[in-house]
Amino acid sequence: MKSTALYVCLAIALSLTPAGAFGQANINETLETAFVYVDGTTGSDSNPGTEQSPLKTIQAGATLAITKNHQGLGTRVIINPGTYRESISLTGHSRDTSLPMTIEAAQSGTVMVNGAVPYTNWTPENGNPAIYSTSWSNEWGLCPLPTMKGRWHQTGPYQQDIVRRREMVFVNGQPLTQVMLAGQMQPGTFSVNETSHLVYLWPPAGTNINTADVEVATMPQLLSVLGKSNLVVRGLTFEYANSCRNNAAVNVAGGATNILLDSDNVVWNNAGGLYVGNAGTASFTVQNVVSNHNGQYGVGTAETKNGLWKSITSNYNNWRGAQGAYYAWNSSGGHFYSPHTDTVSGYVAAYNQTHGIHWDTDVQNIQATGVVSVQNLLDGVFFEVIQGPASLSSSFVCSNDLGVHDQYLQGGGLELRNSEQITFSGNTLYNNGSAQINIQGVSGGISITNWETGQVYNLVSQQFTHKNNVVAAANSSQQVFFDSYLDGTDWNKFQSTLTSNNNAWWNGSNSTAFTVPFPNMGTTDPFSGWKQITNQDASSSWTQPSSSATAPCSVPVDAADYWITIDSASHTVANGTAVLTVSLVPVGAFAGNATFSFDGVKEVTGLSAKLSLNSVTVPGSASLTVTAGSNTPAGTYPITLIANSGNLTRTVTSSLVVP
Repeated sequence: MKSTALYVCLAIALSLTPAGAFGQANINETLETAFVYVDGTTGSDSNPGTEQSPLKTIQAGATLAITKNHQGLGTRVIINPGTYRESISLTGHSRDTSLPMTIEAAQSGTVMVNGAVPYTNWTPENGNPAIYSTSWSNEWGLCPLPTMKGRWHQTGPYQQDIVRRREMVFVNGQPLTQVMLAGQMQPGTFSVNETSHLVYLWPPAGTNINTADVEVATMPQLLSVLGKSNLVVRGLTFEYANSCRNNAAVNVAGGATNILLDSDNVVWNNAGGLYVGNAGTASFTVQNVVSNHNGQYGVGTAETKNGLWKSITSNYNNWRGAQGAYYAWNSSGGHFYSPHTDTVSGYVAAYNQTHGIHWDTDVQNIQATGVVSVQNLLDGVFFEVIQGPASLSSSFVCSNDLGVHDQYLQGGGLELRNSEQITFSGNTLYNNGSAQINIQGVSGGISITNWETGQVYNLVSQQFTHKNNVVAAANSSQQVFFDSYLDGTDWNKFQSTLTSNNNAWWNGSNSTAFTVPFPNMGTTDPFSGWKQITNQDASSSWTQPSSSATAPCSVPVDAADYWITIDSASHTVANGTAVLTVSLVPVGAFAGNATFSFDGVKEVTGLSAKLSLNSVTVPGSASLTVTAGSNTPAGTYPITLIANSGNLTRTVTSSLVVP
């Protein structure tokens, strides 16, 4: 049985639920008088489900509990330790009563709901005995692009083929990196050839393939709760779902109400981890949940109401998207789309190859406190096109925006994009890449519609309240405040409705630490210039924070690793050449060199390429210069960069556009 690591959150992220919490589940589990037992080893689904004669599958236990509920019995399903390779479905019924139903592990963290199946009969390849193959019966192809309406379901930027794949392979519990072609394989990778019906893997050095536990993900969903009410799911781990993008391993939707998810783990799934949303899904609590290492997002919501998120961890997410330089667009540690009346208390988002936490479009009545968002690839906290009110307090947003700067990915610590009525108080913003506070948007406003009321808003950046915060840059390349677009009427609305005071600002080495629409605001004393332009911060200071003040800006890692990132998802040949810049970003205490290679050039007539470096010390960067010949056909071609360090291989694919 595999164990799932428990992730330790910082004390600041484990604060109690605020007294003014808006909404949450309210389930009286003492009303459960019937008990159903499940044991995947000794049980049988033909048994009555007693402790002496348990059922075998969780689904059978849940089905029996629903029957008892229809008979007027509150019921608890108790699951003994083990790995359960099944998908559980719970759907609302007209005969459902208001009595509660609980599905829980007998011991928290010992029940694995696993979407994979074991694979055996591996044969070494003649050309490279470190690579093994076996038969492959799946022909999933590329995941379809979303077709449903609404921004949550829109396609977004171009998706490389690797982003639209759903294959996952694990060897002794360790994930291998998928590559598209056998020629791209390095230690720690696998490749699928659907034409020849074979899967190839190059396991970590020292693996005995004859005794190794090799698992291939085959199930797209592990738990579906549609239209149910008065349900508790506690202490389960959901792993290895091979969902397509914009789908999740655990799905709570369809108007589900009064739902409690408690002490569950949602880890190592291909797309979304946990999704809650749509059709009036409301009055729910998610607490003590870990949603890590998912291919798109850790936690996702859409059009929910009255939710409580308490002591949540969502780290290391969007690894699948990052393989195709797809860093944003419905990807985050936590992506909260159109929630109304939510409370967030104690939320850790770290080491995500995307935003830390993203509140996105038509968001109102949000209280968040005790957030720790650190070392994410993009923004730490992103408020995008929301009418508010929304507040964030007693939080730490540090060391985010780690170097990807595509045309739409200018970020920092706190980013506001056409958002109103944001209150930011008692927080620390420190050492975030491009800016601590970043104002982005569209001049003149962005129009949205309230999903509950139908009211239409034209949103501009205004009514920002900023008090009692530490806002500190750590080097000369960082700004404390950056305005990318406000000017004229837009700036006047922002400045005239800004409330900012009792803050500690700092950048000791940047004379232009504030960017506003006035280039001569005072470069020799930027803080005085800021106060003069804004008429704010009269009681604020220009003060370097102490090391103790920024000490909570660190979250332990579960394993040393590294990312490979690229400067743009698409590169266009100009004057015969294009330059692709790749960076290696350490995660945790990773140290060492990585060897670079590339693929996708020789397959195109007339293309040639050269790496600036064949080996790079992490952290570090290199460039690939691609040259097109006069006979190169116009088109768009995938170019894959591959970095290998020991048993860790990481890839990223960008589009090369030949006009």
